[in-house]
Amino acid sequence: MGILPVWYYYPTRKNHSCAMGILPVWYYYPTRKNHSCAMGILPLWYYYPTRKNHSCGMGILPLWYYYPTRKNHSCGMGILPLWYYYTTRKNHSCGMGILPLWYYYTTRKNHSCGMGILPLWYYFSNISILAILGLILSLSIHAIQPVKAQLSIPPQNTALALVEAGKNHYDAGQFSAAVRTLQQAVQSYEISGDKIKQAQTLSWLSLAYQKLGQWQAAATAINTSLSLLNSQNGKNEQVHAQVLNAQGRLQLATGKAETALETWRQAEIFYAQARDEVGVLGSQINQAEAMQALGLYRRAEKLFAQIEQKLQAQPDSSLKATGLRNLGKMLRLAGDIDESYRILTLSLAVVQRLPKSPQLESETLLSLGNTERTLAKRAAIFNDEQAGNNYTQKALDRYQKAVAISSSTLTRLQAQLNQLSLLIEINQISDAQSLLPPILSQISTLHASRESVYAAVNFAESLLKLESRESDIPTFLNAAIQQAESLQDKRAQSYALGMLGKFYEKTQDWSKAKNLTQAALLIAQQLNASDIAYQWQWQIGRILQSNLPTNSEAIAYYKAAVNTLNNLRSDLVSLNPEIQFSFRETVEPVYRELVDLLLRSPTQDNLIQARNVMESLQLAELDNFFRDACAKSDPVNIDELDKQAAIIYPIILKNRLEIIVKLPGKDNLHHYTNQGVTEAQVDEAVRELRIALTQRSISLSEIKAAAKQLYEWLIKPLSADLENFAQPNQKPLKTLVFVLDGSLRNIPPAALYTGKQYLIEQYAVVVTPGLQLINPQPLLRKNIRAILAGAANAPSFEPEGFSPIDNVTVELEAIQKQLDQSEKLENQDFQQEKIQKQINDAPYNVVHIATHGKFSSNLQNTFLLDWNQRINVRDLDNLLRSKNPTQNSIQLLILSACQTALGDKRAALGLAGVAIRAGASSTLATLWQVNDASTAEFMTRFYQQLKNPQITKAEALRNTQIAFLTDYSQTDYNRPYHWAAFTLIGNWL
Repeated sequence: MGILPVWYYYPTRKNHSCAMGILPVWYYYPTRKNHSCAMGILPLWYYYPTRKNHSCGMGILPLWYYYPTRKNHSCGMGILPLWYYYTTRKNHSCGMGILPLWYYYTTRKNHSCGMGILPLWYYFSNISILAILGLILSLSIHAIQPVKAQLSIPPQNTALALVEAGKNHYDAGQFSAAVRTLQQAVQSYEISGDKIKQAQTLSWLSLAYQKLGQWQAAATAINTSLSLLNSQNGKNEQVHAQVLNAQGRLQLATGKAETALETWRQAEIFYAQARDEVGVLGSQINQAEAMQALGLYRRAEKLFAQIEQKLQAQPDSSLKATGLRNLGKMLRLAGDIDESYRILTLSLAVVQRLPKSPQLESETLLSLGNTERTLAKRAAIFNDEQAGNNYTQKALDRYQKAVAISSSTLTRLQAQLNQLSLLIEINQISDAQSLLPPILSQISTLHASRESVYAAVNFAESLLKLESRESDIPTFLNAAIQQAESLQDKRAQSYALGMLGKFYEKTQDWSKAKNLTQAALLIAQQLNASDIAYQWQWQIGRILQSNLPTNSEAIAYYKAAVNTLNNLRSDLVSLNPEIQFSFRETVEPVYRELVDLLLRSPTQDNLIQARNVMESLQLAELDNFFRDACAKSDPVNIDELDKQAAIIYPIILKNRLEIIVKLPGKDNLHHYTNQGVTEAQVDEAVRELRIALTQRSISLSEIKAAAKQLYEWLIKPLSADLENFAQPNQKPLKTLVFVLDGSLRNIPPAALYTGKQYLIEQYAVVVTPGLQLINPQPLLRKNIRAILAGAANAPSFEPEGFSPIDNVTVELEAIQKQLDQSEKLENQDFQQEKIQKQINDAPYNVVHIATHGKFSSNLQNTFLLDWNQRINVRDLDNLLRSKNPTQNSIQLLILSACQTALGDKRAALGLAGVAIRAGASSTLATLWQVNDASTAEFMTRFYQQLKNPQITKAEALRNTQIAFLTDYSQTDYNRPYHWAAFTLIGNWL
């Protein structure tokens, strides 16, 4: 019959003599073996000893019907529940008043009681708010939470009232009380035979069980609910959708994100069939959460984009607030932090306009604090101390308020853990220490779940940094490992094992550290979880090299970690978007530490490997910059490309500066070491030279002194090999190609000073992000066809803080006179659409843009300006690529009025990103904004040189720079400020 819950039919009851099987299993406790009830319809408590002589024949009513106060009740059959006989119901004007209120659910149109009898959501066009009742348990400390119902309870003591009471207990975080109340509601619906309501209530009961970490009970409730629904002839799409939503929540909480995603897709279908638009939105929000858990952040971002407008159009509700909050988190993970901040602020405003909902507000505050924390990290990258401090304090305030008002232990703990780690970051150790007792008291009370495991891992990491109460770490990490095992959550288990291994690494218990980390790695590899596998490979490498600095086994693990990262490419940011802002701490060291190990024994094989690792790091940095694998890499044989060019790889390590050089025609690499030249010293020397080059008030002697220091480190150790190099045909070196590292990208190598002359006076100088990124196709000099674009004073300049470029017309007209074929797009004609049209209509191979632009290590702050608006770096690919498949891509892009962001020591990464994204073989751009009059003169001379097919682009640039050094001695154009900013990136032929 399927009337009983599933646990009634345990195998041990196979031979039970009950024909109908109506009673729950506890009816048959051993103490009732001789019970004389034939039908067995009543629950056990009906037969309490005090009721032994009850005269009821059929025994159909529950015990409370027979309370002493009802002794003389004239019940015939006793079929109706007690509340039917309440004295207050005798004269009810709604007809008979016999059935519970929800009986009238589908037939209320003509009810004489007006609107006020049923709870508010009864009168909604749909009841999809129920679809997202459960609070979402976050996958990490940075949580995504779902919608909770805001409902009022009617006074009637009905099954419906029990349901409403259960929901209110749930919203208040009183999950045990919610379970007890919802169990009573389930029993009431079972007795009345309303299987649809019983199934619906079982789904809510499952959500309450989930909050208590009682996964088996939660699964049983869901399975029973689905069984009841499947036994009905009607479709009941809406209730089916609600039950599936609860099932998806259980699947996600127990580490089955892929199954949860499919379940929520089915829920969406049912909601659509029920024409429940809000329910569809709720299930789509849930799907996006499952996508996040699976690392499918781009798909989740697209899904949120589809529902954003629908959410904004919704009236204020829990659904709208939660949807906006989830969208805000997605935007943060996608790197659009400013938009994330805006959306989360809107979400908080919605919450605060709703009836008091402290838990929903605390979850929103937690998300907003996380975004403000990310804004603080970004400000720190750009050395904006004031903005960083402001956002940090805001984040701390949000966390503190979330703790104060949250009714959920988990949310409160998440906020405290985030607060703790942030206080440690900003070195407020005393305040951090004060958080330890409340965190320790709560973390042990969490029910087993992925969130509780991640909370333990998060806390352990903070304690390791704090160097406090470290003796407690093994206790709660071992408990977390056991929880993960009981949940069969392998990913969480890998994290907990790996963190325990990290603890023993720090305490130098190498054996335990290695064994635990290897166990974590094995699980990660079984899961194909490369985003965590590389961390354990790296950790084992560190553990091994701590015992023996040149340990070959350590190198093998480091290589495995780098290979894992290389295979991930853009997926790394998708799987763990936080890496975008922690790249220097969590990814870059893997590459540099491997290079460090390899160069301790600089054999030719190790030198080749070290060079290749640095090339891979360049790619990884660009992928991280764009958050996708924008750079297509193909190995290039430099000897085939140019037999008079040397490739120079400066490598900045913590305690020394290494240099690897590839000379043309030579199989062996050359290696040079500057022992004792630290990363900090290199950064400071770069900063001083950059200031000297860009400030026209600084004397030439000061410029040369700053430029000489870096020459001493970068070029002098290899100068003899460069000068003495000669091919069999006696052709000397002409070009130095620099694959620059770190802050060195912010200076032009052409300006390095030997003590007698600038490096550009000896060699043509080129910069490339890596040989793998070079397009070997040369520029066809006899057929230069150019688009010349620019604006002198565009409306887009002032909002970005830029002044007019007075000599743009002079520059473009002078260049146009040099070329046989060109199209000029100036001022109002300088718009993205018109450039794109020109490129589609004709085979241009040069694009020259004279406009303001900024290069930054932040994607959002890397752009050019056309007449009306920004041209974002992501748009360059489409802008400069012809849609005509028969046309070649642009071979030379010239940006004559751009600059790298001040204070951002990795700003030139943005310049490299522009060069790569534009798809041009070569890019000529300025590292700082040069006087526009001298720029016009420089460009005129450069195009004169460029037309000469006998020289390379690098030589054309060199000749122009030397001309400024020698021909303008009567002006200040011979200062490096005017000529050194122009940097050629990519193909130099």
